[in-house]
Amino acid sequence: MKRFLKLGYQRLNYWCYRETQIVISDYSIHTICDGDRETFFGYYDKSPINQSNTHIIFQSTIRETSKLPSPKYPVQVILYELSTHKIIARFDSCTYNWQQGTKLQWIDNFNFIYNSIDEDSHYCSYIVNIETLHARKIMAPIYELDGWRNAYSLNFDRLAVMRPDYGYFNHLPYKLPESLYDDGIFRVDLKTGDIKLLLSIERILSCCPLLGSPANSTIIHKVNHIMSSPSGEMFMFLHRYFIGGVKFDRLIVCDKNAARLKLLAADGMVSHCCWEDDKNIIAYLRQHQIGDKYYRINVVTGKIHVIGDNIISVFGDGHPSVFGDNMIFDTYPDKARMQTLFSYNLRNKHLTILGRFFTPLKFHDQTRCDLHPKWSCDGKKIFFDSVYLGKRILCYINV
Repeated sequence: MKRFLKLGYQRLNYWCYRETQIVISDYSIHTICDGDRETFFGYYDKSPINQSNTHIIFQSTIRETSKLPSPKYPVQVILYELSTHKIIARFDSCTYNWQQGTKLQWIDNFNFIYNSIDEDSHYCSYIVNIETLHARKIMAPIYELDGWRNAYSLNFDRLAVMRPDYGYFNHLPYKLPESLYDDGIFRVDLKTGDIKLLLSIERILSCCPLLGSPANSTIIHKVNHIMSSPSGEMFMFLHRYFIGGVKFDRLIVCDKNAARLKLLAADGMVSHCCWEDDKNIIAYLRQHQIGDKYYRINVVTGKIHVIGDNIISVFGDGHPSVFGDNMIFDTYPDKARMQTLFSYNLRNKHLTILGRFFTPLKFHDQTRCDLHPKWSCDGKKIFFDSVYLGKRILCYINV
């Protein structure tokens, strides 16, 4: 009932506040297409283009992305040559979601990796060389590269149950394991394919105990959103737990070997984060005495302060990504169903609107299409997913 009331409210607002244009921007919007299929890259913390700006990777699907993802309808992982606008290769995968796709990402200038499932119904990943098009199988799915030819991984089945926006649905129904000793963050050796538990949920709770939780309460845990620091020496992640259906977030950082953990934020809400450099994280989170804003956190000292004053926090939660002095971020649909893409200069505090994009009402909840803006490696292009044309399309602008 609550969901239907929310959708009804959004529909009423749209008819009252709707605008005449579906896109408003001073920039030319370039689209990466695959015939009449829908295309998308996924999350905001990875770039779809390689370091030399020659090839783009993305996902393509015949399934309408306003419908829930399903293993019955595989997506295709696409290798695309930018200079010729031609598709070089296609690879099928049945392990995906609309928010992060197949966790598709570049390893280096000539190799990328994506998740899939094998004939024995085991999650796995494939490393593809763009020159030979050879795909080498790794016997584990990956989440995040560590910069040292290894990767971090998660229990995607746990995510399918607790946060289906980011999980895979090949093993449903799935019962959450009671033990917290055998689940958490895993390390995958990309050379041998070996996978081992790096940081258990139990150890997270031991190193960073929960404070003030009710005695004898049933608490359900998950970890998500691993992000390596630029050097790969550290990584951050979100620990989320539920008490009586109420969600609580904590931001934790640790070294690449998970020997030392540090709790950075635990005031109930931590949303989207990014590394500014090896010592600082930018995050949209809650501080009880200040409120929900964008903050800069020094991972060495633990010091935290607001960035952007009220210039950017007034727009609410978004997906931040930093290149040099500039932070790009997006907004969720407003009453007119328009999403805004911003660039904010962290040094001179200048805010620029890069574009506003319409999102139809049929895209919501798990099928929503956040812009998820991401930089090219040279900072000259900004990529984003959008549905302003009525279907999901990977787009970019030159800046």
